[in-house]
Amino acid sequence: MSAAPKYDPNNEIFVRREDFDRVFLKAIPKATFHRWVSEGKIKKARDLEGWYLLNKTLVHQGMEPVDVEEFRQERQEVPQGLKNSQLLYIAVLQSDAAFEILSPPRFKLPGTLTPEEVGKIQILKAEHLKVMDLYTERSERIIYRHGFLDALDAAAFVDRE
Repeated sequence: MSAAPKYDPNNEIFVRREDFDRVFLKAIPKATFHRWVSEGKIKKARDLEGWYLLNKTLVHQGMEPVDVEEFRQERQEVPQGLKNSQLLYIAVLQSDAAFEILSPPRFKLPGTLTPEEVGKIQILKAEHLKVMDLYTERSERIIYRHGFLDALDAAAFVDRE
């Protein structure tokens, strides 16, 4: 019997619950998924609510991890403007719950993230909180949020051609 693969934290892919199901032949029922998370069978990403560590979970279960190099090549096909907008939107959602009730962006959010992208999200969250502190009035924050989403949508499609 061969030894279980070793987990490398730099060789990680961050996934949402829906995208986690694509790894298995059969989707995991929602209740079972959350039970496995609470039991530690599925590993949660620290500081990123709703995201999970795919490779750490696979290795913990004795399975082979996903090839991160192959994954990165697929991710590089996304235009840089769209990728930046995706990361910024995730960061803002994590740091400002009011964005959830506004209309979602016109672009699709990524299903998976690399460790580098998670690091960028952490930086963007901190910067967004600094900007939000500048707007003290409720009406100023509402105007900022709507303008922010419009600008984010526009930036995502700048370099698509």
